[in-house]
Amino acid sequence: MEPLFEAKATVNEILTAYNIYRIDQENYKAEIVKDEDSDYNTSAPEELTLTKNHGTWTTHDNNNNIDLVATLGIEIDVFNNGYGALLGRIGVR
Repeated sequence: MEPLFEAKATVNEILTAYNIYRIDQENYKAEIVKDEDSDYNTSAPEELTLTKNHGTWTTHDNNNNIDLVATLGIEIDVFNNGYGALLGRIGVR
């Protein structure tokens, strides 16, 4: 399975890259990018399964890093809807 795109998020103050794969309409897998030429963030979870429930991104991987899940979820939303949709929501409550 080919990744949809590469997302980046900060984990413990280190920028970390994840390949994002679509499992189905509301479920995605994020897998850390391991570059053989350089070190990767070993404190970051290697794999996450992300699910969008009622507009909120969650994970069933028992990962308590809410910021990581939210960041990857926003990047998935931007991939699916485009930047225009995201920019249109900024400032709207």
